[in-house]
Amino acid sequence: MDETDDDTSYLPKWINDSEMDPRWIEQMTGLRGVSKCFVQDSSNAGRRREDVRNGGTLKLEISFLEERQGSAPIRNNMSLVIKQVPPEGRPQSQMLGLAREALFYKHLAPKVTQEFPAIIPKIYHSFGDMASGSKVVIMEDLSTSSYIDSGILFGPGNPNNWMRNLPAIITQAYGNRSPPSSYQVANDTFLAMAKVHATFWKDSSLLESSFLRCADWIQGQNRASWEGSQGFIQGIWKKLNESGDIDTVIQWNPLVRECTTKAMDGISWEAQLKRLCISADTNWALVHGDFWPGNVLVSTESTSNLKLLDWEMVGLGSGPQDLGQYVLSNMDPQERRDCEHKLVQNYHAELIRCGVSKDEFGWDECWEEYKIGGIERWLWFLVYFIGQEGPLLKWAQFFHDQILAFLHDHQIQPKDLIQPRP
Repeated sequence: MDETDDDTSYLPKWINDSEMDPRWIEQMTGLRGVSKCFVQDSSNAGRRREDVRNGGTLKLEISFLEERQGSAPIRNNMSLVIKQVPPEGRPQSQMLGLAREALFYKHLAPKVTQEFPAIIPKIYHSFGDMASGSKVVIMEDLSTSSYIDSGILFGPGNPNNWMRNLPAIITQAYGNRSPPSSYQVANDTFLAMAKVHATFWKDSSLLESSFLRCADWIQGQNRASWEGSQGFIQGIWKKLNESGDIDTVIQWNPLVRECTTKAMDGISWEAQLKRLCISADTNWALVHGDFWPGNVLVSTESTSNLKLLDWEMVGLGSGPQDLGQYVLSNMDPQERRDCEHKLVQNYHAELIRCGVSKDEFGWDECWEEYKIGGIERWLWFLVYFIGQEGPLLKWAQFFHDQILAFLHDHQIQPKDLIQPRP
């Protein structure tokens, strides 16, 4: 399924620094009668470029040749979004495998949308090349619709919300209506992700998709890359311990410190093969890999109308681990305590409704993978964050505290953990 960057036809064609060639838009999207295409860089503030052409996320304002039926135009203007890796970003994209998002949209998303058309954005064109890091995705622009970043509905705790004026954003989105609860948002999101997991539950055809994260590891292959990923955080952990900085980077709770130490000491390829490998007949599925509320847009009319975005970390792994990663990333501990059991129950019931055998994947395994998978995934991120500088250390403290509350609530001890999950 990998593609080859053997020509430049996938690259946007420009008329000038702010206008794309309408003929290229027509060729890539199948739209007809395009007369103008003006472009703005709509990347996050820290990622915008002076040269619009090199922006990572571009907003296209498309005009059509005017054809009228009576007094009304046959087609109104429309806007689309391009997600791209500009030439200067290809080395990093190649290293991180960011082109896998485009390959997911082209090869795997159609199987989801065939059964569940509402949960993936409409894709007009998608090209990705893992070897070069190139990526171009043309998709519907949801900013013009009544969709919002669902992360804003989880309150000010998460670092991504620290600089946002949440009351103003929510008022603009909902007016005088009460916004949905974090439970409503999480529940509908989990039901949508259950559909994705079930669609590709232990689907052996995915093993041929070399662009998917962990596709080789789950077959017991490419031990070197797995050890490289684990070695990255082992290096951070070792450096901080040897320098003594480990005691000052954040305020450690003894339980979190002991759990992190146990997981770091337990890193083992052999243990990985027992946990998640086709030879061990473990349960696995296609997973999002970066599953948190900021990667989900929800309609302001109904949280069941949502779009799952940003599939750059898509791969093979534990479905319930996606859920644990989600709640630990954003949900206030008290809100989580009040609803997490029901959330995971509803997710498991939806898996079964969509065709996963309850004899093969029972409730007890689902609940255990949600708990342990979420913690072991976040311990990997925690070590990454404590190895950074500046504001990211404040992020590390937030996630440390999230992990601590989760450990206490589920009575998880160091002996229950094996190793961080990359």
